[in-house]
Amino acid sequence: MTKTSNYPLIIIGAGAAGLAASEMATRRGVKHRVLEASHRTGGRGLTEMLADQYPVDLGCHWLHSGSINPYTQWATKLGFDYPISKWEFSMFIDGAWYSDTDAAAPFRYIDEINWRMEATRKKGGACSQWDLADSDHQWNQFFQYWVSLMSSVDADQVSILDICEYRDTHEDWPVMKGYGALIAQQGVDCPVDLNCVVTKINWGDLPISIETSQGVVTADRLVITTSTGVLNAGDIEFNPKLPSWKMDAINALPLGNSNYTFCTFEPDAIDPDAPDHILWQRDDQTFWVRLREFGYPYAFTSTGGRFAWWLEKQGQDASIELFSDVMVDIFGSRVRDKLSNFKVSAWGMDPWIRGAYSATQPGKIGMRTELARSIDNRLFFAGEATSPDSFSTAHGAYQSGHRAINQVCDSLS
Repeated sequence: MTKTSNYPLIIIGAGAAGLAASEMATRRGVKHRVLEASHRTGGRGLTEMLADQYPVDLGCHWLHSGSINPYTQWATKLGFDYPISKWEFSMFIDGAWYSDTDAAAPFRYIDEINWRMEATRKKGGACSQWDLADSDHQWNQFFQYWVSLMSSVDADQVSILDICEYRDTHEDWPVMKGYGALIAQQGVDCPVDLNCVVTKINWGDLPISIETSQGVVTADRLVITTSTGVLNAGDIEFNPKLPSWKMDAINALPLGNSNYTFCTFEPDAIDPDAPDHILWQRDDQTFWVRLREFGYPYAFTSTGGRFAWWLEKQGQDASIELFSDVMVDIFGSRVRDKLSNFKVSAWGMDPWIRGAYSATQPGKIGMRTELARSIDNRLFFAGEATSPDSFSTAHGAYQSGHRAINQVCDSLS
């Protein structure tokens, strides 16, 4: 980007939404540039190599609702395999394996709460998931953990309306070469300026003036795919300020946090007959431990919600120690020295994202629609937080990028 550049359209952010917006803008013949603050594209889709051998996803991991997910078509087109298989849990609770006949019990409890949510929604309720849970139920702790992974916040921080609106086909397929790598490859031809930090947007008059670390660029239309974490933090100055209804939507859709911890293990560390998906629980902690994804010798687990924020602030060593302790509890003390090549995500500390994915606060209604609404046919918004039914997903972000460009084109016609 030159010091001063003029374009019909500027897109801020080169994550799934921004790259999809760029793809659609190119398809519809709209000249544009994409400004990305980071040194890479992909946003919350990030694939890195574990032990220089195994691609692992530190962010987006599953092709959620795979049969209706547009990235499934991209994966097929670009040669990214996505094994389709059903997986089942085994449970290791308080130092002992549960029988297989009990493995579905935690999910039956989740189904029960889902039924309560739907019944409450039909009556006009907008409470939190926590309000419908049984605090003394045997599987309530697992429920709290599961919510923190699905929503990146705790059960008392997310509205049941969010969960009820989510479109889920229950098809969750991991990508062998990495979902993050797929997202980046899908957008490889997009005109992106990396390391280009947007600091101020002057949108009171046309053309819109965007001040960046690489100079000033002007545009007739602006698509903003920046996360609500960054927008909430005020890292980008808007002149004039965004209207109150837009700020209300941003504030009602904060990012939670969710992180992964990966490690490799030596061939003799774990019994080859050990299950690949383990629900581990002891005292007040619960983890989902996954082994041998795609047949590779690595293990990983996930954290979410307040605990993910707290653990991330303790530093990577704390995550490594905790996961090692869980693995030792399951497989014995001899396994500790056979774990290596740890890799830990830290989305809360990423200055260009500031969290994992959005969750609607209890009592807030219609905020995703408001976030997606354009301002004066100048500022347009995209990203997973704007998706009405596929929020918190890469494909929801992708679809929102297409929607925003269609809005832009309508405004130009």
